[in-house]
Amino acid sequence: MSEKISLLNITPSHDNGLAIDLTLDGTRKKPHSSAQSKQSLGNNNLSALINSGKIYTKRTSGYFQRLRRYFSYLLLMLFFVMPWLEIADKPAVLFDLAAQKFHILGMTFWPQDAVFLVYLLVLACILLVAATLIIGRVWCGFSCPQTIWTFLFIWVEDKCEGDRNQRIKLDKQPWSRTKVLRKSTKHTLWILISLATAYSFVGYFYPIKALLIDTFTMQMHYLAVFWLIFFVLGTYLNAGWLREKVCLHMCPYARFQAVMYSEDTLVVTYDTQRGEQRGKRKASTDLATTGLGDCVDCSLCVQVCPVDIDIRDGMQYPCIDCGLCIDACDTVMHKMGYASGLIRFSSANDPSGKRNLLKLPKIQWLMALSLTATLVFGYSLLARESLSIDVIRDRSGILYQLRDGGIENTYQVKINNKGAELESFQLAIIAKAPFILRGNNNIYVQRGKVDTLMVSVWIALEDINDYQSDIRFVVRSSHQTGENEAPIAEQLSSFIAPVN
Repeated sequence: MSEKISLLNITPSHDNGLAIDLTLDGTRKKPHSSAQSKQSLGNNNLSALINSGKIYTKRTSGYFQRLRRYFSYLLLMLFFVMPWLEIADKPAVLFDLAAQKFHILGMTFWPQDAVFLVYLLVLACILLVAATLIIGRVWCGFSCPQTIWTFLFIWVEDKCEGDRNQRIKLDKQPWSRTKVLRKSTKHTLWILISLATAYSFVGYFYPIKALLIDTFTMQMHYLAVFWLIFFVLGTYLNAGWLREKVCLHMCPYARFQAVMYSEDTLVVTYDTQRGEQRGKRKASTDLATTGLGDCVDCSLCVQVCPVDIDIRDGMQYPCIDCGLCIDACDTVMHKMGYASGLIRFSSANDPSGKRNLLKLPKIQWLMALSLTATLVFGYSLLARESLSIDVIRDRSGILYQLRDGGIENTYQVKINNKGAELESFQLAIIAKAPFILRGNNNIYVQRGKVDTLMVSVWIALEDINDYQSDIRFVVRSSHQTGENEAPIAEQLSSFIAPVN
């Protein structure tokens, strides 16, 4: 009698770390032996390269391949285009660390707006947990930069050196003019992509037009040079050479993902009950008389896998849920005249993978939490003040001064125009005593800029009643005529005076 096990029963795998020995009917299956796997793969010229550490992925097509390609196109386009876009004569996205301000889609954020970053990180964590709980490592398979750039580099490799078998053959061949040409073309394109990636990434922190001008005039800051070299090497090594090793050994998400899984999480699974016994056959073979399952043991599911695992051995932590093995298997099933879905997204509680997970209470709670966090973040952005004022009493000199038969205090006033359309303002004070504001109270602050000015507040000696009086600095539009109109921004401060 088969032993029922949990989805999270993880045991050592014969190849890449951990495997979850689970069939679609929830029973423990007998693992496909390492020797048998290697023998099967040997028929595809891989056995001689098993110990080389290099993975040769085969080109495939299908629903999940198209889906990931569309996601990749969108994300790559956004990544490379955003540094060049401008909104209101400012970069659409620029993290200006030197000026301590961030320009994001027409909005300017300052260090005091760090609370929005906290909101965004909390929202991202909630969405990541919700996505992982529903459909496993969908982030890794479709949106992770490591995955996207790796597939981009593999696409270049495929165009320069040919498909999987051609690349294996090319690597086995001695060096020749053709091999040097193909290899050099591939690495040249890799370096060009790495350069474009590095310039685009640094362009989020250094205006990209100025970055290019400084490059050609050789006036680039040494930090920009350092980060350009760093990201060129990082992109070239990670996407060109390390590839799946980043996912297997460097990425922490792959390690702790299991704690976010449940019995309802959709993961890529092989239908052992339907697929075994494996074996090669003709399309006309009678499965009932031969005792064969639907799996023809073609190993295409392994050949297309970017992390080089055999999904038929059970679920394994290196699996990034990209669905390429599903596309490859469905293609074979279609050619053989069998039903698709031998490898499919399914869960322990729903082997068919057809249940609506959105009806599960925990999923609904997570979605409600995600929606709440999104609304809070959106409301906080909409309610964010477009202009702020910061008033600091001048502490560089004496506490107060006797001047013109009265007492005078000096203040440093900072006006921060975070996004107000108006750029001309008036500074005024509101207090119970007859204080007088001295200095230039007409202020011009461009959008996304900060203006600092020194002003003084004066009061006659006979009008002084308290040692410390509250005064309110207010900023109004230069077009406002009535004092009863609500100010755009205000800041409470104090006035210090001697009392007899």
